[in-house]
Amino acid sequence: MSYILATTGNKVRWYKFSYTSAIKPGEYTLSDKLVISEVPAFENKESAKFAALSLGLKTWRYVRI
Repeated sequence: MSYILATTGNKVRWYKFSYTSAIKPGEYTLSDKLVISEVPAFENKESAKFAALSLGLKTWRYVRI
């Protein structure tokens, strides 16, 4: 299983970004459609949380795939 970052509203949107060691705040786009090959997936919640905080996200949800 892996975890993908998504928005917290009633309509779930997906955070698309390039996952590298140099993630910068705000460098993401939102997608209404989940395309697994276009969004980073993480092994655990801790690594997903690190990415979310590096992007500067205030809120997010983990979606387990």
